[in-house]
Amino acid sequence: MISGDALVKRLRVLAARVPFDPAVQPGATAADFDRWPVPVPAEARELLGRLGGFAVPPVEFVLTGHPRQGGDYGLPQPHWLVTDDGGGGVTWVDIEADGRWGQVLMQYREGGLYVEADSLPKWLDRLIGTAEELVDETGFEDGVQPYADDFWDLLQLDGPELPLHPAAELRGRPGTDPVVAGLVARVPDEALIADFRGALPGSRARFDRTLRRYRLDRAVGGPVFAAVP
Repeated sequence: MISGDALVKRLRVLAARVPFDPAVQPGATAADFDRWPVPVPAEARELLGRLGGFAVPPVEFVLTGHPRQGGDYGLPQPHWLVTDDGGGGVTWVDIEADGRWGQVLMQYREGGLYVEADSLPKWLDRLIGTAEELVDETGFEDGVQPYADDFWDLLQLDGPELPLHPAAELRGRPGTDPVVAGLVARVPDEALIADFRGALPGSRARFDRTLRRYRLDRAVGGPVFAAVP
């Protein structure tokens, strides 16, 4: 298990090795969790009760109260925003209808929907691990910028492109997966469907190549998404 305590300790060690402030933020309280508009399961409470956020140039990760949490990004509800890139792209935790926290996903204007990690703990472990490795690999002989550039580049894993299916193509098809069929039943024919169940980090659905503007809908029962124009 990747614990909040372990991540905080790693960030403190990192702070002593880098010429920038990781700006480790305290976690949320039980009262904070009770006020959140989403369910917070035990694993997320342990993690976010210890770690509220941190920064690695050029990215600030705000885990327990992102200022744009209530913004309208066309994302399915419920979700929990954890960072944005300043240019319209947002990274968020997908939350099941039963309250379980699932994949960490990134939605951005020129790239569609992208899998960052299977879970919030795994995503944070990779972020901090990448920051640790680059201290030795890139270093700071030329300042912080080369380190920051490498960190940003390594955040985006190169995975497979997921197939997209128009809802009209799947509607009424014999043998359609019931999770997919339930989503198809409530979206228009022009919507595009992508199945993220079991998708590897780095996988992406390029809805943006077909639809200029869209909102995301989500299936009940698993991370299957529809881009609805």
